[in-house]
Amino acid sequence: MLSTTTIEIVKSTAPLLEEHGETITKVFYAELFELNPQLKNLFNMSNQAKGEQSRALSDTVIAYAKNIDQLEALLPAVRRIAHKHVSLGVQPNQYQLVGNSLLHAIQTVLDLDEAHPAMLAWTEAYAVLANVFKDVEQEIYKKNQSATGGWEGFRDFYIDRIEQEAIGVKSFYLKPLDMAALPKFKGGQYVGVKLRPDGSTHYQIRQYSLSAYAHDALRITVKAEPEGKASHFLHQCQVGEGVLVQSPTGVFNLSGDRQKHIFVAGGVGITPLMSMAEQAIQQGVKGEDILFIQCAKSMDHQIFKADLADKKDRSLLRHKLCFEESNTGDHQGYLTPDVLQQWLDDADINAGNSQVYFCGPKSFMAIMKQYFLALEYQESDIHYEVFGPTLNI
Repeated sequence: MLSTTTIEIVKSTAPLLEEHGETITKVFYAELFELNPQLKNLFNMSNQAKGEQSRALSDTVIAYAKNIDQLEALLPAVRRIAHKHVSLGVQPNQYQLVGNSLLHAIQTVLDLDEAHPAMLAWTEAYAVLANVFKDVEQEIYKKNQSATGGWEGFRDFYIDRIEQEAIGVKSFYLKPLDMAALPKFKGGQYVGVKLRPDGSTHYQIRQYSLSAYAHDALRITVKAEPEGKASHFLHQCQVGEGVLVQSPTGVFNLSGDRQKHIFVAGGVGITPLMSMAEQAIQQGVKGEDILFIQCAKSMDHQIFKADLADKKDRSLLRHKLCFEESNTGDHQGYLTPDVLQQWLDDADINAGNSQVYFCGPKSFMAIMKQYFLALEYQESDIHYEVFGPTLNI
């Protein structure tokens, strides 16, 4: 437990952290990697270069300072981040390395002495937060390992099958090299995949959503991103090649709080939503109670085209298509509030009886959140997944 004095001091630093947060985290990462280059194996260096990781960490530190007297408000974010840490294989002893560099960065940027009350308070506060993360992560590791077919650490898999889904998008069916059982996972979960692209000085670990539910293989569906070393490396892989995979994890899952489900996918953001919809179908949710809205550039960019058409034909779900550059779907152009309202009304899926799930580019999700809040959906009924650092939308 933190003392009242420590809590008051940490909360008082929130304005300074808001002003200097990104500078602090940039200084932190520079020192961390200089002193511990082996940790580059755990980080997406592309996100580092774009500054997204620094912004995400800055947001987290500021949120901690503001809510340090009511830590229960942070638990959903802690669990989300802890699952990402587990997919990377983060270990308890690494928190000390991170803490040393983070506290030194705060001290340097704010020009404080080691004995300054703010530094003493943050040293204590960091230790408490680190212990919270370590406890949550160890709980997840144990749960993953103890599940039937589960494991801890990176397990040897091989690529059993590759399918072209759309322009620049492929599905990879991964099977364990030991041919042992796979665990039962939840729709929307992801796996950490560890790769060593040609010419790379360190490993690349990426989280890829499981895009099929209750399959005899783990299916990931990957878009070759313009600057994505890992995704381009995967797209060059052949059937039979090996990859290292962490156990399925993640908290972007189906909620049982409402009878009906709305899924809104933007581009490759369809991947977790596909397995969630399949889980809902397998659990007996009626097709009329599942509205699946898919937004894509054109028919050539539509992912899971045949599978979704089949599900619609068998009345397993309602499927609506928005094509930005084609009139062959249900709407041409971006999804608008009027079109969304019409589809919700037609399906009798409204605020109070439905859960909403969306995934796609961050700008897309920010707009979808505004739309559904304007339609009086409760924030607790709105769920989304961010690919990459956990940034607010």
